Amino acid sequence: MKWKLFWCGVVGLIGSSSSVVGQTVPVGMVGFDDQLKILQLQGKIGVEHSLMARPFFMPSRMRTDSLYRLIDSTSTYTPVQRSFFNGKGRMEVLPLHMYSKFNSDRPYSWNQAGFIQAKGLQALASTGVYASYGWVDVQLKPELVYAANPSFPFNGNYGAPTRGTYSKAFLGQSSIRVNKAGLSLGLSTENLWWGPGLHNSLLMSNNAPGFAHLTLNTTKPLKTPIGNFEFQLIGGKLVEDTSVLLENKNLTSPYYDPVTEGGNSNNYDPKKSWRYLSAITITYNPKWIKGLFLSVNRVGYTYNFNLDSSYAGFNFFKKYMPVLFGVLRQSYPYGTPTGRQGIAYKQMASLSARMVFPESNTEIYTEYGYGDNFLNLRDWNTDAVHATAYVLGIRKLKKLNRGQQWLDFSAEMTKMSESVNYLLRTAGDWYGYEGGYTNQSRIIGAGVGRGNNCYTMRVQWLNGFSRLGMVVQGIHHGPTAIVAAPLSNFGLRDVKWNDFAIGFNGQKKFKDLILSAELQRVSTKNYAWEKGNNRFNFYGFITATYLW
Repeated sequence: MKWKLFWCGVVGLIGSSSSVVGQTVPVGMVGFDDQLKILQLQGKIGVEHSLMARPFFMPSRMRTDSLYRLIDSTSTYTPVQRSFFNGKGRMEVLPLHMYSKFNSDRPYSWNQAGFIQAKGLQALASTGVYASYGWVDVQLKPELVYAANPSFPFNGNYGAPTRGTYSKAFLGQSSIRVNKAGLSLGLSTENLWWGPGLHNSLLMSNNAPGFAHLTLNTTKPLKTPIGNFEFQLIGGKLVEDTSVLLENKNLTSPYYDPVTEGGNSNNYDPKKSWRYLSAITITYNPKWIKGLFLSVNRVGYTYNFNLDSSYAGFNFFKKYMPVLFGVLRQSYPYGTPTGRQGIAYKQMASLSARMVFPESNTEIYTEYGYGDNFLNLRDWNTDAVHATAYVLGIRKLKKLNRGQQWLDFSAEMTKMSESVNYLLRTAGDWYGYEGGYTNQSRIIGAGVGRGNNCYTMRVQWLNGFSRLGMVVQGIHHGPTAIVAAPLSNFGLRDVKWNDFAIGFNGQKKFKDLILSAELQRVSTKNYAWEKGNNRFNFYGFITATYLW
């Protein structure tokens, strides 16, 4: 009887919301996805949207051309649209995206789904169609990638020989969904971004190609007497591509074999050794505090169920939604003892907060994460900083007294290195356990890299689609050893590998063509923790978007 009342309440909540769902703005879509927070700080997108679980679902009244006009009020562009079934269905041709990336000396940059970590020239092309009929939405937006992938400098700590040219086709930002009353149920390969960060997310980002997943999520804030809620629950399949270097192993390739429990790329079979991912994010906007968003995020992954008989006694929910269980390790059969008696299940979690001040066009945000779950409450109480990481940032827009012109200031810091208690209890690598939190050999979370710290500062001038700015970025590569080091040096590396990058970015719209570029000079000290190996790298990222 209690369950019947519960589901009646859920149906009542859904029924109280009207269907206002449109298509999505894909994560990483240059010129559009990165514009959403700018539009919100400018007061053009409602402050009730958290923008902490993307892709962003546009309301049905807000078509693609409406988004263009929000960015540039002078835009007269009308996308190619067709109706069918007597006007009950509609179809739209999606923009053509051409991305190119270049590194002169060695791999650099992240959050570019489809691209690999490589030296030299890479290119990606993507376009597609979107169609909707009634409650059903279908988006087909595949991606084609090519990389020259030549050899780059490496040593025993970082890098490995490459395997030459790389080409791949992905389903990319494709999905099929049933949308109704603020909820969406579907199958998708779209990239996801969870958290408030601009440059890094601890748990879910567009650093790796999108993975196939089932999703149940909100498409707009669900209103309740105590405030608004947004959520997403997914179950997905993670696979690897052994033709490229493994990012969470410093671009070496010791692919984890779940049968032998070791790194052996000769025995690794990606068709058999895929991992199952279960993840959830819930965001709450208190009714009494406008612009405040609080979220809890959790992910867990394990090797496919056929490799371990320990799953035999599990019911449906514990098998396919393990992220809803076992918050404390003692309450769930974790572990990888000899003979794999137990479940090799890895979980990570984070708490996020974002505060938007619409009157001052400002936001501040943070994400604080745990890369390992605690055994019990005593473990948490005595060692709360174990395996922690965080993202901290601020953004401020300043309106200029000339048309649509603004100044955009932002600063963000990401800390992924081990906390000080590594001297007694090493946390290891956030993304390295049991084959790694990766898809297609790239980290799904913070693309800045395993155990690295990063800061980014940027200022840019905005005028509609036009941008011109400057960025300064620094990366400290693994300042603490992945395994506990002798107390004589307090676990710190004797040789520090630091990158310092400075560069410019710009964007300009020419009728139906949007061109953008980011160019950086990257100076490296002690590359790959090799003392005196100082190097220079030129990094360029150029995109062209054609609006059909």
